[in-house]
Amino acid sequence: MNTRLIAVFTAFCLAFGCICLRLYVLATGGADMVSVGNHDFTIEADRLRGDILDINGEKLVSADYENIVIAKPTYKALEEIRKVVDSQLFADIEKRMQNGSAISVNIGKLEITQNSDAVMLKKYSRYTDKQLACHITGYLNGEGRGVSGIEKSFDSMLYTGKSLTAGFDADVYGRILSGTQIKIKNSTLKMPSVTLTIDLRIQQAVENALDISDVICGGAVVIDVRNGAIRAIASRPVFDPRDVAGCLDDADSPLLNRTLGAYAVGSVFKVAVTAAALENGINEFYYKCNGSCEIDGVTFSCNNRTAHGELNMTTALECSCNTFFIELAKKTGADKILETASLLGFGQETVLAEGIVARSGVLPSTDRLSSSGALANFSFGQGEFTATMLQLATMMSAVAGEGSYVTPYLVERVTDADGSIISQKDKSYPVNALSKKTAARITGMLMSVVENGNAQKARLKNEITAAGKTATAQTGTFRNGRELYNTWFAGFFPADNPRYTVIVFKEDGGSGATDCAPIFKRIADKITDIEKIS
Repeated sequence: MNTRLIAVFTAFCLAFGCICLRLYVLATGGADMVSVGNHDFTIEADRLRGDILDINGEKLVSADYENIVIAKPTYKALEEIRKVVDSQLFADIEKRMQNGSAISVNIGKLEITQNSDAVMLKKYSRYTDKQLACHITGYLNGEGRGVSGIEKSFDSMLYTGKSLTAGFDADVYGRILSGTQIKIKNSTLKMPSVTLTIDLRIQQAVENALDISDVICGGAVVIDVRNGAIRAIASRPVFDPRDVAGCLDDADSPLLNRTLGAYAVGSVFKVAVTAAALENGINEFYYKCNGSCEIDGVTFSCNNRTAHGELNMTTALECSCNTFFIELAKKTGADKILETASLLGFGQETVLAEGIVARSGVLPSTDRLSSSGALANFSFGQGEFTATMLQLATMMSAVAGEGSYVTPYLVERVTDADGSIISQKDKSYPVNALSKKTAARITGMLMSVVENGNAQKARLKNEITAAGKTATAQTGTFRNGRELYNTWFAGFFPADNPRYTVIVFKEDGGSGATDCAPIFKRIADKITDIEKIS
Protein backbone atom coordinates (compact mmCIF):
# COMPACT_ATOMS: atom_id res chain seq x y z
CA MET A 1 0.00 0.00 0.00
CA ASN A 2 2.79 2.43 0.96
CA THR A 3 4.63 1.56 -2.24
CA ARG A 4 1.54 2.43 -4.33
CA LEU A 5 1.09 5.79 -2.56
CA ILE A 6 4.74 6.66 -3.14
CA ALA A 7 4.42 5.86 -6.87
CA VAL A 8 1.26 8.00 -7.26
CA PHE A 9 2.88 10.91 -5.38
CA THR A 10 6.01 10.71 -7.55
CA ALA A 11 3.95 10.77 -10.78
CA PHE A 12 1.98 13.79 -9.51
CA CYS A 13 5.20 15.67 -8.74
CA LEU A 14 6.61 14.96 -12.20
CA ALA A 15 3.43 16.14 -13.93
CA PHE A 16 3.28 19.30 -11.84
CA GLY A 17 6.94 19.98 -12.55
CA CYS A 18 6.37 19.70 -16.33
CA ILE A 19 3.44 22.16 -16.14
CA CYS A 20 5.58 24.65 -14.26
CA LEU A 21 8.40 24.30 -16.78
CA ARG A 22 5.95 24.80 -19.67
CA LEU A 23 4.57 28.00 -18.08
CA TYR A 24 8.10 29.30 -17.58
CA VAL A 25 9.01 28.66 -21.22
CA LEU A 26 5.89 30.47 -22.43
CA ALA A 27 6.64 33.43 -20.19
CA THR A 28 10.25 33.75 -21.36
CA GLY A 29 9.66 33.09 -25.08
CA GLY A 30 11.43 29.76 -24.93
CA ALA A 31 14.86 31.42 -24.64
CA ASP A 32 16.16 29.04 -22.06
CA MET A 33 14.97 25.99 -23.93
CA VAL A 34 16.56 26.95 -27.22
CA SER A 35 19.73 28.03 -25.51
CA VAL A 36 20.21 24.40 -24.63
CA GLY A 37 19.35 23.08 -28.10
CA ASN A 38 18.52 25.45 -30.94
CA HIS A 39 16.31 24.49 -33.87
CA ASP A 40 17.28 24.75 -37.54
CA PHE A 41 15.17 26.83 -39.90
CA THR A 42 15.97 26.11 -43.55
CA ILE A 43 14.94 27.78 -46.79
CA GLU A 44 15.40 25.79 -50.03
CA ALA A 45 16.50 28.08 -52.87
CA ASP A 46 16.97 25.47 -55.59
CA ARG A 47 17.04 21.74 -56.24
CA LEU A 48 20.38 20.72 -57.66
CA ARG A 49 20.53 18.50 -60.73
CA GLY A 50 23.30 17.62 -63.15
CA ASP A 51 23.84 19.50 -66.40
CA ILE A 52 23.00 18.61 -70.00
CA LEU A 53 25.55 20.38 -72.19
CA ASP A 54 26.06 20.96 -75.89
CA ILE A 55 29.29 20.00 -77.65
CA ASN A 56 30.82 23.38 -76.77
CA GLY A 57 30.00 23.11 -73.07
CA GLU A 58 26.97 25.43 -73.25
CA LYS A 59 23.96 24.51 -71.11
CA LEU A 60 20.97 23.02 -72.90
CA VAL A 61 19.01 23.10 -69.63
CA SER A 62 19.34 25.32 -66.55
CA ALA A 63 20.73 28.01 -68.82
CA ASP A 64 18.68 30.84 -67.26
CA TYR A 65 18.47 31.99 -63.65
CA GLU A 66 16.76 34.33 -61.21
CA ASN A 67 18.23 35.86 -58.07
CA ILE A 68 16.71 34.80 -54.76
CA VAL A 69 17.31 37.02 -51.71
CA ILE A 70 17.49 35.15 -48.40
CA ALA A 71 17.18 37.57 -45.47
CA LYS A 72 17.06 37.67 -41.70
CA PRO A 73 14.29 39.75 -40.06
CA THR A 74 16.43 42.86 -39.55
CA TYR A 75 16.35 46.52 -40.54
CA LYS A 76 19.64 46.12 -42.40
CA ALA A 77 18.17 43.38 -44.61
CA LEU A 78 14.96 45.35 -45.17
CA GLU A 79 16.87 48.36 -46.44
CA GLU A 80 18.52 46.31 -49.17
CA ILE A 81 15.26 44.61 -50.17
CA ARG A 82 13.47 47.97 -50.34
CA LYS A 83 15.72 48.95 -53.29
CA VAL A 84 14.58 46.10 -55.57
CA VAL A 85 10.89 45.39 -54.83
CA ASP A 86 7.71 47.42 -55.23
CA SER A 87 5.97 49.01 -52.27
CA GLN A 88 3.22 46.39 -51.99
CA LEU A 89 5.66 43.48 -51.88
CA PHE A 90 7.89 45.38 -49.48
CA ALA A 91 4.97 45.93 -47.08
CA ASP A 92 4.22 42.19 -47.13
CA ILE A 93 7.88 41.33 -46.49
CA GLU A 94 8.07 43.83 -43.63
CA LYS A 95 4.97 42.33 -42.02
CA ARG A 96 6.42 38.81 -42.25
CA MET A 97 9.67 39.99 -40.71
CA GLN A 98 7.79 41.50 -37.75
CA ASN A 99 6.88 37.94 -36.82
CA GLY A 100 10.58 37.14 -36.56
CA SER A 101 10.62 35.00 -39.72
CA ALA A 102 13.39 34.73 -42.29
CA ILE A 103 12.20 35.36 -45.81
CA SER A 104 13.09 34.54 -49.40
CA VAL A 105 12.12 36.77 -52.31
CA ASN A 106 12.63 36.37 -56.05
CA ILE A 107 14.09 39.58 -57.54
CA GLY A 108 14.65 38.29 -61.09
CA LYS A 109 17.82 39.62 -62.67
CA LEU A 110 18.06 42.51 -60.19
CA GLU A 111 20.79 42.46 -57.56
CA ILE A 112 21.32 43.68 -54.01
CA THR A 113 24.42 44.60 -52.06
CA GLN A 114 24.87 41.56 -49.85
CA ASN A 115 25.58 41.79 -46.14
CA SER A 116 25.53 39.55 -43.10
CA ASP A 117 21.73 39.73 -42.91
CA ALA A 118 20.83 39.38 -46.61
CA VAL A 119 22.43 37.11 -49.19
CA MET A 120 21.64 36.49 -52.85
CA LEU A 121 21.51 33.01 -54.41
CA LYS A 122 20.98 31.99 -58.03
CA LYS A 123 18.00 29.77 -58.75
CA TYR A 124 18.36 28.14 -62.17
CA SER A 125 15.26 27.53 -64.27
CA ARG A 126 15.54 23.97 -65.57
CA TYR A 127 13.61 24.94 -68.70
CA THR A 128 12.87 28.22 -70.45
CA ASP A 129 9.92 29.69 -72.37
CA LYS A 130 11.46 28.56 -75.66
CA GLN A 131 13.35 25.48 -74.58
CA LEU A 132 15.61 24.19 -77.36
CA ALA A 133 15.75 20.48 -78.23
CA CYS A 134 12.97 19.77 -75.74
CA HIS A 135 12.14 16.37 -77.27
CA ILE A 136 15.74 15.28 -76.72
CA THR A 137 16.44 16.83 -73.31
CA GLY A 138 13.03 15.65 -72.02
CA TYR A 139 11.31 16.71 -68.81
CA LEU A 140 11.01 15.98 -65.07
CA ASN A 141 8.18 14.97 -62.77
CA GLY A 142 7.15 16.78 -59.60
CA GLU A 143 9.83 15.00 -57.58
CA GLY A 144 12.57 16.18 -59.93
CA ARG A 145 13.11 12.80 -61.58
CA GLY A 146 13.54 12.29 -65.33
CA VAL A 147 10.46 11.16 -67.26
CA SER A 148 11.63 11.36 -70.87
CA GLY A 149 14.62 12.12 -73.10
CA ILE A 150 18.13 12.53 -71.75
CA GLU A 151 16.63 13.50 -68.38
CA LYS A 152 15.29 9.95 -68.11
CA SER A 153 18.17 8.14 -69.85
CA PHE A 154 20.70 9.51 -67.34
CA ASP A 155 18.41 10.21 -64.38
CA SER A 156 20.37 8.04 -61.96
CA MET A 157 23.40 10.26 -62.53
CA LEU A 158 21.79 13.67 -63.02
CA TYR A 159 19.63 13.37 -59.91
CA THR A 160 21.67 14.46 -56.89
CA GLY A 161 18.96 14.54 -54.21
CA LYS A 162 20.57 17.73 -52.89
CA SER A 163 19.43 21.33 -52.67
CA LEU A 164 20.90 24.81 -52.40
CA THR A 165 19.73 25.99 -48.98
CA ALA A 166 20.07 28.79 -46.44
CA GLY A 167 19.91 27.77 -42.77
CA PHE A 168 19.30 29.72 -39.58
CA ASP A 169 19.22 29.05 -35.85
CA ALA A 170 15.62 29.49 -34.67
CA ASP A 171 13.46 28.97 -31.64
CA VAL A 172 10.74 26.36 -31.43
CA TYR A 173 8.34 28.73 -33.19
CA GLY A 174 10.62 29.29 -36.18
CA ARG A 175 11.65 32.79 -35.09
CA ILE A 176 15.22 33.58 -36.08
CA LEU A 177 17.56 34.00 -33.13
CA SER A 178 19.42 37.25 -32.77
CA GLY A 179 23.04 36.99 -33.88
CA THR A 180 22.59 33.82 -35.94
CA GLN A 181 24.64 33.55 -39.11
CA ILE A 182 23.10 32.61 -42.46
CA LYS A 183 24.50 29.21 -43.33
CA ILE A 184 24.58 28.50 -47.09
CA LYS A 185 24.79 24.86 -48.06
CA ASN A 186 25.83 23.35 -51.41
CA SER A 187 26.53 26.68 -53.13
CA THR A 188 29.77 25.33 -54.59
CA LEU A 189 28.63 21.74 -55.17
CA LYS A 190 29.98 20.42 -58.48
CA MET A 191 27.51 18.79 -60.82
CA PRO A 192 27.74 15.69 -63.04
CA SER A 193 27.04 16.31 -66.71
CA VAL A 194 26.00 14.72 -69.98
CA THR A 195 27.59 16.31 -73.05
CA LEU A 196 25.65 15.89 -76.27
CA THR A 197 26.84 16.28 -79.85
CA ILE A 198 24.30 19.07 -80.38
CA ASP A 199 25.71 22.49 -81.23
CA LEU A 200 23.45 25.06 -79.57
CA ARG A 201 24.06 27.59 -82.36
CA ILE A 202 23.01 25.12 -85.07
CA GLN A 203 20.09 23.89 -82.97
CA GLN A 204 18.84 27.46 -82.67
CA ALA A 205 19.21 27.96 -86.42
CA VAL A 206 17.20 24.83 -87.17
CA GLU A 207 14.39 25.66 -84.76
CA ASN A 208 14.18 29.22 -86.06
CA ALA A 209 13.98 27.96 -89.65
CA LEU A 210 11.14 25.56 -88.80
CA ASP A 211 9.20 28.25 -86.95
CA ILE A 212 9.67 30.94 -89.60
CA SER A 213 8.42 28.46 -92.19
CA ASP A 214 5.31 27.63 -90.12
CA VAL A 215 6.04 23.91 -89.84
CA ILE A 216 3.25 22.79 -87.53
CA CYS A 217 4.10 19.08 -87.63
CA GLY A 218 7.50 17.89 -88.83
CA GLY A 219 11.14 18.33 -87.99
CA ALA A 220 14.73 18.58 -89.11
CA VAL A 221 18.11 17.05 -88.30
CA VAL A 222 21.66 18.15 -89.06
CA ILE A 223 24.42 15.51 -89.13
CA ASP A 224 28.16 16.08 -89.33
CA VAL A 225 29.22 14.11 -92.42
CA ARG A 226 32.72 13.59 -91.04
CA ASN A 227 31.81 11.70 -87.86
CA GLY A 228 28.04 11.13 -87.66
CA ALA A 229 27.56 13.58 -84.79
CA ILE A 230 24.04 15.00 -84.58
CA ARG A 231 24.50 18.78 -84.46
CA ALA A 232 20.79 19.59 -84.34
CA ILE A 233 17.59 17.61 -83.96
CA ALA A 234 14.20 19.32 -83.71
CA SER A 235 10.62 18.08 -83.81
CA ARG A 236 7.45 20.11 -84.26
CA PRO A 237 5.19 20.91 -82.53
CA VAL A 238 7.09 21.52 -79.31
CA PHE A 239 5.80 21.11 -75.77
CA ASP A 240 6.42 23.10 -72.61
CA PRO A 241 8.47 20.83 -70.29
CA ARG A 242 7.23 22.92 -67.36
CA ASP A 243 3.59 22.08 -68.15
CA VAL A 244 3.42 18.73 -69.91
CA ALA A 245 -0.17 18.14 -68.82
CA GLY A 246 -1.21 21.20 -70.80
CA CYS A 247 -0.50 19.49 -74.14
CA LEU A 248 -1.86 16.01 -73.50
CA ASP A 249 -5.12 16.71 -75.34
CA ASP A 250 -3.46 18.49 -78.28
CA ALA A 251 -4.50 16.77 -81.54
CA ASP A 252 -1.05 17.46 -83.05
CA SER A 253 0.67 15.31 -80.37
CA PRO A 254 3.45 17.68 -79.23
CA LEU A 255 5.04 14.96 -77.09
CA LEU A 256 5.70 12.83 -80.18
CA ASN A 257 9.31 13.08 -81.34
CA ARG A 258 8.87 13.00 -85.10
CA THR A 259 12.62 12.89 -85.72
CA LEU A 260 12.61 9.30 -84.46
CA GLY A 261 9.47 8.10 -86.25
CA ALA A 262 9.19 6.19 -89.54
CA TYR A 263 7.21 7.71 -92.39
CA ALA A 264 6.52 7.36 -96.10
CA VAL A 265 9.48 9.14 -97.69
CA GLY A 266 8.61 9.14 -101.37
CA SER A 267 11.08 10.27 -104.01
CA VAL A 268 14.07 10.82 -101.72
CA PHE A 269 14.46 7.04 -101.97
CA LYS A 270 15.20 7.39 -105.67
CA VAL A 271 18.76 8.20 -104.56
CA ALA A 272 19.09 4.65 -103.16
CA VAL A 273 17.64 3.13 -106.35
CA THR A 274 20.14 5.10 -108.42
CA ALA A 275 22.96 3.92 -106.16
CA ALA A 276 21.87 0.29 -106.49
CA ALA A 277 21.81 0.57 -110.29
CA LEU A 278 25.28 2.13 -110.46
CA GLU A 279 26.72 -0.37 -107.99
CA ASN A 280 25.45 -3.19 -110.19
CA GLY A 281 26.94 -1.99 -113.44
CA ILE A 282 24.08 0.04 -114.90
CA ASN A 283 26.15 3.12 -115.67
CA GLU A 284 23.78 4.59 -118.24
CA PHE A 285 20.04 4.21 -118.50
CA TYR A 286 17.61 6.04 -120.78
CA TYR A 287 13.85 6.07 -120.77
CA LYS A 288 11.13 8.09 -122.49
CA CYS A 289 8.47 9.22 -120.05
CA ASN A 290 4.93 9.64 -121.40
CA GLY A 291 3.52 10.81 -118.07
CA SER A 292 2.30 7.43 -116.85
CA CYS A 293 2.66 3.69 -117.20
CA GLU A 294 0.55 0.66 -116.40
CA ILE A 295 1.75 -2.16 -114.14
CA ASP A 296 -0.48 -5.17 -113.46
CA GLY A 297 -3.53 -3.19 -114.45
CA VAL A 298 -2.64 -0.22 -112.19
CA THR A 299 -1.71 3.15 -113.64
CA PHE A 300 1.36 4.84 -112.14
CA SER A 301 1.69 8.52 -112.96
CA CYS A 302 4.25 11.27 -112.72
CA ASN A 303 3.20 14.51 -111.04
CA ASN A 304 0.13 15.83 -112.88
CA ARG A 305 0.77 13.13 -115.52
CA THR A 306 3.60 15.28 -116.84
CA ALA A 307 5.30 13.70 -119.87
CA HIS A 308 9.01 14.30 -119.23
CA GLY A 309 10.21 12.87 -122.52
CA GLU A 310 13.66 11.31 -122.99
CA LEU A 311 15.54 11.07 -119.69
CA ASN A 312 18.82 9.83 -118.24
CA MET A 313 19.61 9.33 -114.55
CA THR A 314 20.50 12.97 -113.92
CA THR A 315 17.51 14.51 -115.69
CA ALA A 316 15.21 11.90 -114.13
CA LEU A 317 16.33 13.00 -110.66
CA GLU A 318 16.01 16.66 -111.64
CA CYS A 319 12.32 16.26 -112.49
CA SER A 320 11.74 13.31 -110.13
CA CYS A 321 10.17 11.13 -112.79
CA ASN A 322 8.31 8.17 -111.27
CA THR A 323 8.02 6.08 -114.43
CA PHE A 324 11.76 6.35 -115.10
CA PHE A 325 12.55 4.84 -111.70
CA ILE A 326 9.94 2.13 -112.09
CA GLU A 327 11.80 0.97 -115.19
CA LEU A 328 15.21 1.43 -113.56
CA ALA A 329 14.11 -0.68 -110.57
CA LYS A 330 12.89 -3.45 -112.87
CA LYS A 331 16.23 -3.51 -114.67
CA THR A 332 18.24 -3.41 -111.42
CA GLY A 333 16.18 -6.01 -109.54
CA ALA A 334 14.48 -5.95 -106.15
CA ASP A 335 17.20 -8.00 -104.46
CA LYS A 336 19.94 -5.60 -105.56
CA ILE A 337 17.99 -2.54 -104.40
CA LEU A 338 17.27 -4.18 -101.04
CA GLU A 339 20.95 -5.04 -100.62
CA THR A 340 22.03 -1.45 -101.25
CA ALA A 341 19.22 -0.05 -99.07
CA SER A 342 20.30 -2.28 -96.19
CA LEU A 343 23.94 -1.15 -96.57
CA LEU A 344 22.70 2.44 -96.40
CA GLY A 345 21.03 1.78 -93.03
CA PHE A 346 17.37 1.32 -93.99
CA GLY A 347 15.40 -1.20 -91.95
CA GLN A 348 17.66 -0.76 -88.90
CA GLU A 349 16.88 1.14 -85.69
CA THR A 350 19.32 3.70 -84.33
CA VAL A 351 19.88 3.80 -80.56
CA LEU A 352 20.88 7.30 -79.48
CA ALA A 353 20.63 6.70 -75.72
CA GLU A 354 18.69 4.44 -73.39
CA GLY A 355 15.05 4.97 -74.31
CA ILE A 356 15.85 7.29 -77.24
CA VAL A 357 15.62 5.10 -80.32
CA ALA A 358 14.92 5.95 -83.95
CA ARG A 359 12.60 3.28 -85.32
CA SER A 360 13.69 0.72 -87.87
CA GLY A 361 10.96 1.58 -90.35
CA VAL A 362 9.77 -1.00 -92.89
CA LEU A 363 12.10 -2.35 -95.56
CA PRO A 364 10.04 -4.83 -97.61
CA SER A 365 11.30 -8.36 -98.10
CA THR A 366 12.24 -9.82 -101.47
CA ASP A 367 9.06 -11.90 -101.39
CA ARG A 368 6.94 -8.80 -100.83
CA LEU A 369 8.59 -7.17 -103.84
CA SER A 370 8.01 -10.13 -106.12
CA SER A 371 4.87 -8.34 -107.26
CA SER A 372 5.55 -5.90 -110.09
CA GLY A 373 3.18 -3.39 -108.49
CA ALA A 374 4.95 -3.56 -105.14
CA LEU A 375 8.33 -3.07 -106.80
CA ALA A 376 6.94 -0.11 -108.75
CA ASN A 377 5.78 1.58 -105.54
CA PHE A 378 9.10 0.78 -103.83
CA SER A 379 11.09 2.34 -106.68
CA PHE A 380 9.93 5.80 -105.68
CA GLY A 381 9.67 5.30 -101.93
CA GLN A 382 5.99 4.40 -101.59
CA GLY A 383 4.01 1.29 -100.70
CA GLU A 384 4.77 -0.32 -97.37
CA PHE A 385 8.30 1.13 -97.26
CA THR A 386 8.90 3.65 -94.46
CA ALA A 387 12.04 5.28 -93.11
CA THR A 388 13.23 7.76 -90.51
CA MET A 389 14.95 11.10 -90.83
CA LEU A 390 18.14 9.55 -89.45
CA GLN A 391 18.08 6.80 -92.08
CA LEU A 392 17.76 9.40 -94.84
CA ALA A 393 20.63 11.28 -93.22
CA THR A 394 22.73 8.10 -93.27
CA MET A 395 22.01 7.60 -96.98
CA MET A 396 22.92 11.19 -97.84
CA SER A 397 26.00 11.09 -95.63
CA ALA A 398 27.20 7.98 -97.49
CA VAL A 399 26.90 9.85 -100.78
CA ALA A 400 28.60 12.93 -99.29
CA GLY A 401 31.28 10.82 -97.60
CA GLU A 402 32.63 9.17 -100.77
CA GLY A 403 30.58 6.06 -100.13
CA SER A 404 31.30 5.72 -96.40
CA TYR A 405 29.26 6.88 -93.43
CA VAL A 406 29.34 6.78 -89.65
CA THR A 407 26.14 5.89 -87.78
CA PRO A 408 24.54 9.03 -86.26
CA TYR A 409 25.12 9.46 -82.54
CA LEU A 410 23.98 11.92 -79.86
CA VAL A 411 25.94 11.46 -76.61
CA GLU A 412 29.57 12.58 -76.65
CA ARG A 413 30.53 11.87 -73.03
CA VAL A 414 29.27 11.54 -69.46
CA THR A 415 31.19 13.14 -66.60
CA ASP A 416 30.79 12.74 -62.85
CA ALA A 417 30.81 15.56 -60.29
CA ASP A 418 34.59 15.32 -59.89
CA GLY A 419 35.11 15.90 -63.59
CA SER A 420 36.11 12.30 -64.28
CA ILE A 421 34.81 10.86 -67.54
CA ILE A 422 32.43 7.97 -66.85
CA SER A 423 31.88 7.14 -70.50
CA GLN A 424 32.85 8.61 -73.85
CA LYS A 425 31.89 7.96 -77.45
CA ASP A 426 34.14 5.28 -78.84
CA LYS A 427 35.96 5.93 -82.06
CA SER A 428 33.62 5.09 -84.91
CA TYR A 429 34.71 3.30 -88.03
CA PRO A 430 33.04 4.18 -91.34
CA VAL A 431 30.75 1.71 -93.05
CA ASN A 432 31.50 1.29 -96.74
CA ALA A 433 28.10 1.35 -98.41
CA LEU A 434 28.98 2.61 -101.87
CA SER A 435 32.04 2.85 -104.06
CA LYS A 436 33.74 6.23 -104.37
CA LYS A 437 32.85 6.27 -108.05
CA THR A 438 29.14 5.76 -107.35
CA ALA A 439 29.14 8.39 -104.59
CA ALA A 440 30.83 10.90 -106.89
CA ARG A 441 28.34 10.23 -109.71
CA ILE A 442 25.34 10.68 -107.43
CA THR A 443 26.81 13.82 -105.86
CA GLY A 444 27.04 15.36 -109.32
CA MET A 445 23.46 14.35 -110.09
CA LEU A 446 22.14 15.82 -106.82
CA MET A 447 24.03 19.05 -107.40
CA SER A 448 22.23 19.27 -110.74
CA VAL A 449 18.88 18.73 -108.98
CA VAL A 450 19.60 21.89 -106.94
CA GLU A 451 21.07 23.90 -109.80
CA ASN A 452 18.81 22.85 -112.66
CA GLY A 453 16.00 20.71 -111.28
CA ASN A 454 13.00 21.04 -108.98
CA ALA A 455 15.11 21.88 -105.90
CA GLN A 456 16.35 25.28 -107.02
CA LYS A 457 14.86 26.87 -103.88
CA ALA A 458 17.61 25.03 -101.99
CA ARG A 459 20.38 27.04 -103.66
CA LEU A 460 22.68 28.60 -101.09
CA LYS A 461 24.06 32.12 -100.95
CA ASN A 462 27.63 33.15 -101.74
CA GLU A 463 27.92 30.41 -104.36
CA ILE A 464 28.19 27.69 -101.72
CA THR A 465 27.34 24.45 -103.49
CA ALA A 466 24.58 22.12 -102.33
CA ALA A 467 23.24 18.73 -103.37
CA GLY A 468 19.88 17.22 -102.56
CA LYS A 469 16.57 15.65 -103.43
CA THR A 470 12.96 16.64 -102.84
CA ALA A 471 10.01 14.34 -102.11
CA THR A 472 6.24 14.55 -101.86
CA ALA A 473 5.00 11.26 -100.42
CA GLN A 474 1.45 9.94 -100.35
CA THR A 475 0.40 8.80 -96.89
CA GLY A 476 -2.94 7.08 -97.57
CA THR A 477 -4.45 9.27 -94.85
CA PHE A 478 -7.34 11.56 -95.74
CA ARG A 479 -8.79 14.61 -94.03
CA ASN A 480 -12.04 16.15 -95.26
CA GLY A 481 -11.73 14.10 -98.43
CA ARG A 482 -8.18 15.33 -99.13
CA GLU A 483 -5.13 13.06 -98.99
CA LEU A 484 -2.32 14.25 -96.73
CA TYR A 485 1.25 14.30 -98.05
CA ASN A 486 4.61 14.10 -96.32
CA THR A 487 7.06 16.53 -97.90
CA TRP A 488 10.84 16.25 -97.66
CA PHE A 489 14.19 17.63 -98.60
CA ALA A 490 17.37 15.64 -98.02
CA GLY A 491 20.71 17.17 -98.92
CA PHE A 492 24.24 18.13 -97.95
CA PHE A 493 26.61 21.07 -98.29
CA PRO A 494 29.07 22.27 -99.44
CA ALA A 495 28.66 19.71 -102.19
CA ASP A 496 32.29 20.01 -103.29
CA ASN A 497 33.59 19.48 -99.73
CA PRO A 498 30.68 18.09 -97.68
CA ARG A 499 30.39 19.08 -94.03
CA TYR A 500 26.74 18.67 -93.08
CA THR A 501 23.77 16.57 -94.09
CA VAL A 502 20.38 18.22 -93.49
CA ILE A 503 17.01 16.46 -93.55
CA VAL A 504 13.78 18.46 -93.44
CA PHE A 505 10.32 16.92 -93.04
CA LYS A 506 6.82 18.38 -92.99
CA GLU A 507 3.52 16.61 -92.44
CA ASP A 508 0.48 17.71 -94.45
CA GLY A 509 2.65 19.61 -96.92
CA GLY A 510 2.25 20.77 -100.48
CA SER A 511 5.53 19.68 -102.09
CA GLY A 512 9.10 19.09 -101.00
CA ALA A 513 10.29 21.73 -103.46
CA THR A 514 8.14 24.50 -101.99
CA ASP A 515 7.92 23.40 -98.32
CA CYS A 516 11.27 21.91 -97.40
CA ALA A 517 13.91 23.05 -99.89
CA PRO A 518 13.65 26.68 -98.63
CA ILE A 519 14.03 25.47 -95.03
CA PHE A 520 17.19 23.58 -96.02
CA LYS A 521 18.50 26.83 -97.51
CA ARG A 522 17.77 28.83 -94.33
CA ILE A 523 19.51 26.25 -92.17
CA ALA A 524 22.53 25.84 -94.44
CA ASP A 525 22.96 29.58 -94.99
CA LYS A 526 22.94 30.17 -91.23
CA ILE A 527 25.47 27.40 -90.60
CA THR A 528 27.79 28.82 -93.25
CA ASP A 529 27.61 32.14 -91.40
CA ILE A 530 28.23 30.52 -88.01
CA GLU A 531 31.21 28.50 -89.20
CA LYS A 532 32.38 30.97 -91.85
CA ILE A 533 32.25 28.30 -94.57
CA SER A 534 33.34 29.61 -97.94
